[in-house]
Amino acid sequence: RQNRRRSLPRGRNIQRIATMSSGEKTFPQYGPICVCCAPVPWWSPPDAAEACKDGPRRDAPRLLNSFTKTKVPFVPLDGNRVGWYICGPTVYDSAHMGHARNYVNFDVIRRVMTDYFRYDVRFIMNVTDIDDKIVMRAHLRRSEAMIAAAEDVGGLDALTAPLKALLASGEKNLGEQESLDASLCAAIVAKDPTAVADPDWTVQDGYLALAHAFEAEFMEDMRLMGVARPDALTRVSEYTEKIVQYIQTIIDRGYAYESNGSVYFDVPTFEQSPNHKYAKLNKEALKNVELAMDGEGALAADASEKRAENDFVLWKASKPGEPRWPSPWGLGRPGWHIECSAMCSDILGEAVDINGGGIDLNFPHHENQLAQSEAHYDIKQWVNYFVHTGHLHIDGLKMSKSLKNFITIRAALKMYTARQIRFLFLLHQWSDPMDLTPVQEGDAVTGFQQMEAAVIAEKTFVEFFHSVKGALRGLGCAAGYSVDQEHTWGDEERALSAAIDAARAGVHAAMIDNINTPAVIKALKELVGGVNKYLGSVATDAIRPLLVESAARYVTMILACLGVAETTGGIGLGDIAGGGGEGGGSDSKEEAMAPVLDLIVKFRDEIRALARSGADAKALMQACDRVRDVGLPELGVKLDDREGGALWKLSTPEELRREAQREAEAKAKKEEQKRREKEEAARKAAEKEALAKVPPNELFKQGEYAGLYSKYDEDGLPTHDKDGEELAKAQRKKLAKTQAAQKKEHDKFLAKAAADQLGKATI
Repeated sequence: RQNRRRSLPRGRNIQRIATMSSGEKTFPQYGPICVCCAPVPWWSPPDAAEACKDGPRRDAPRLLNSFTKTKVPFVPLDGNRVGWYICGPTVYDSAHMGHARNYVNFDVIRRVMTDYFRYDVRFIMNVTDIDDKIVMRAHLRRSEAMIAAAEDVGGLDALTAPLKALLASGEKNLGEQESLDASLCAAIVAKDPTAVADPDWTVQDGYLALAHAFEAEFMEDMRLMGVARPDALTRVSEYTEKIVQYIQTIIDRGYAYESNGSVYFDVPTFEQSPNHKYAKLNKEALKNVELAMDGEGALAADASEKRAENDFVLWKASKPGEPRWPSPWGLGRPGWHIECSAMCSDILGEAVDINGGGIDLNFPHHENQLAQSEAHYDIKQWVNYFVHTGHLHIDGLKMSKSLKNFITIRAALKMYTARQIRFLFLLHQWSDPMDLTPVQEGDAVTGFQQMEAAVIAEKTFVEFFHSVKGALRGLGCAAGYSVDQEHTWGDEERALSAAIDAARAGVHAAMIDNINTPAVIKALKELVGGVNKYLGSVATDAIRPLLVESAARYVTMILACLGVAETTGGIGLGDIAGGGGEGGGSDSKEEAMAPVLDLIVKFRDEIRALARSGADAKALMQACDRVRDVGLPELGVKLDDREGGALWKLSTPEELRREAQREAEAKAKKEEQKRREKEEAARKAAEKEALAKVPPNELFKQGEYAGLYSKYDEDGLPTHDKDGEELAKAQRKKLAKTQAAQKKEHDKFLAKAAADQLGKATI
């Protein structure tokens, strides 16, 4: 072959492909004119079609879409950007484990979409701080405070009696309740001006103070659970004007109407429109009027205001005792469903990638939210993917405040760590229902049966990282590399490399399958098993640190995507709670090391004192054990004694205290079992000894045989049963064997008794 070159204008350094007479392309000596050409003659580009024959190298996840009830490939509206809205809490009480599961699940899905699939997610969450439950709770607290203050000052029974009667009746007459509270407050202040902290209390301010308190508590609960903050937080109380405008647009488009100062969505008109459809999420939505009414709230107006029974409220005319805001239709407040439409639309606009919440919100809330938004924009589809998390059940019943079967997040965190609770949820598919079975001591809940698997899962990974770090430290290459360490691979390394590849494939298959976290954990545990097998089969000084560290970093990275490991760039779980509240490293080195140095100094002083006093080895060992069992755990350090030297492990003092408590309980249980077995053995031995005292000819006349027989031969062997019937030959033969065995035991007893008597006589 001979390359032909063509002269180019001065200053241009471009070479062209020379073409042979056969038509084949060859390449210039110093590179091609474009990236599609091979830079050297002996290199050919890979076959892209062959490489991608099974699909793209990085697949999109298939999410369970509530619209289709099937798993469908996720495709963002705008390149890599994802607009995502989830329904946040209604802040009228403390959050419970049902809330924890919902928001931890969405936190996991969000982390996976962001950190694993690398989407640019804008995550929006609302806070419902205008709601009938909040208003009623605010009035209840006010009434309880006034009754308590009245009883303190005394002499106001005539005013407290009607208020107590109203509360006991369960009637939701907030106007009358507010009036009784005000009269009682005035009487209290007249007697003692300092007895009421806020004499000018109004529901307009009081409900919001209550909502803010529970919102702050909820957000702290989420921080403690390791749930990442949303990118934007929307509150209904800050959106009332925009909600009014949003409703007006729906009215202008002909899909809503005013009635007695309230505004209702016109479901029949919407459903009859060729561009719209109601009941996208729930086919039975138009039939389930009772459930639809639940979404109207406890203070709903008379249904006669509506044109059709399926119509739902967008704006509620406020009654006495309820907070209120101005609108073209009179003073009132937003309905429940409209808030999410207006707030989500304000940030994400007329097209939303993902909308989500608990499955209990599917209908009526999300169904109505869709209808409102599509009516507002007059579009066919506002949301592309609706994802719902499964219920959390307590012994088969949905956990809820109304059923009084809920355990608060704070109470659960006293029993388990946030990471253990997150592992509990990861071991169950986020879209499926999940059951919790409380473990109780009396009326107190002390744990959950299902948590055992979560604690074991966490310990599996904790011990794995400790083993890896210990192995790397033992090689003197904690960073995974040492110039003095060999790195060539043998059969064991190739087997471990294959295990890493298998784990990556398994994790990816699980991730694209509706973010199947139980399968992800399973794949990681299989890799952990592979690494542990490698560490156990290879000599300590022959471990290949780079390969081991690669496996540990991958496990760390995936666990960080699931929110149970800290993304520090190292290996290990770290501390998932805190949410940035670490103080920015303001602690000095001295402050950080002080507890450790104090322990070392105290231990040294103790050892020196023991040595000076001539203490034996046992006393020295006891001092060492106290450091291991008491001192170090209080600093979050666990020491495992093993051949070749102890291995230290970092944890948290609280977790080590819990572990020590579990070990103590297990030890106590084991000792109790031993005690019972010993007592049982002693009882059986006593029974055997007592039985041995019985002469063979008296055996069948007492004890368990008493009353069974009526006649005996000269040796005391039964011949007739209690009814006088002669015993069968086979039965008498069996009894004879029993009597012979008894004779042996009795003879032993007599011999022992004689020996004991002889011994006493000799003494």
